[in-house]
Amino acid sequence: MKKLILLALVSTFAMSGFINETDNKAVEAAKENARLCEIFKEKVQTYESTMRNDGLAEATLISYKKRMSSYCDASSVKSDEVKVETEKTVETAKAEIKTSDKAEENARLCNVFTDKVQTYEPTMRNDDLAKATLASYKKRMSTFCAVSSVRS
Repeated sequence: MKKLILLALVSTFAMSGFINETDNKAVEAAKENARLCEIFKEKVQTYESTMRNDGLAEATLISYKKRMSSYCDASSVKSDEVKVETEKTVETAKAEIKTSDKAEENARLCNVFTDKVQTYEPTMRNDDLAKATLASYKKRMSTFCAVSSVRS
């Protein structure tokens, strides 16, 4: 008789935590979506105020807005932000990058990797990893400098 009562108590205790498990997961998912919604609202506001004027920056903004929209809709939080432009996809925004924008970016990257080579080479360690890093910097520097042919 004691074993039967003990078995009933143990089984009741064991089952009590699993009944609300699906409800707990739904609540946690809603909290996570609300958190991500707020993060992407902030990202959109910050990025809109500081973004460049080219197609790649616009594609990034569209991506942020899509993620904001999906998380805000999933968490049942109303968004007061501008709705995502659905007709303009990331692919079309990337296609709008002009040749002059590419040349400016290549010139900027040429400057960046030239500076990296100049600062890294005198202070680098004498091991294989450091040599590989320097070789990578030099390769990228030569690639971007050859394409841009402009050194600011």
